[in-house]
Amino acid sequence: MTDFDIKIKDKFLSKDDFNVIYNTAQSLSFNTNDLAYKESDNHVWFTAEAPEDTRNIVIRSVSEYFNVQIEKLKICQYTFVFRSKDTQVHNDTDKGNDFQTIIYIKGKDNVHSGTGFYVEKDGKYILNTHIGFMPNRLVSWTPDVYHAPLSFTDEFNPRISLITQYKLKEKDDRSNKMGNRSSSSKE
Repeated sequence: MTDFDIKIKDKFLSKDDFNVIYNTAQSLSFNTNDLAYKESDNHVWFTAEAPEDTRNIVIRSVSEYFNVQIEKLKICQYTFVFRSKDTQVHNDTDKGNDFQTIIYIKGKDNVHSGTGFYVEKDGKYILNTHIGFMPNRLVSWTPDVYHAPLSFTDEFNPRISLITQYKLKEKDDRSNKMGNRSSSSKE
């Protein structure tokens, strides 16, 4: 079992910063060339790289909120998730990712349009926790946690979000605010 370290913050961005990110999302044209495939698990969504002004807002806001220094913003992409037939459970573990976030941008407030967090048991992924969609809600977690958009539910509504992954500079007080991000126990 993976130990969860999930944080949620509503109204994460200031109104002005959220408007910049929202307006950028409004201007994006997602098309079939923007499909992202994650190796063998059929994880498909539309993506668009975030422009520099969005990246700067995210770096500043996340650094201030979590009291961390970001060495590298590894991924900063707008994603458009649509309804799917299957659960697309995955984790984003890699050696260069200390933690990640999703900022919900555009969609219908709905518990079934958010993100599910799973535990692995007997070779199957079991939904353990789910967090609903709400514009300007930040959800953060460690990269080894299995998760998926709840796009397989009948109540799911398409959404646009901003996904990010971070490599952090080492800081003495980092573990006080975020928990130990460098390790997670599995049973």
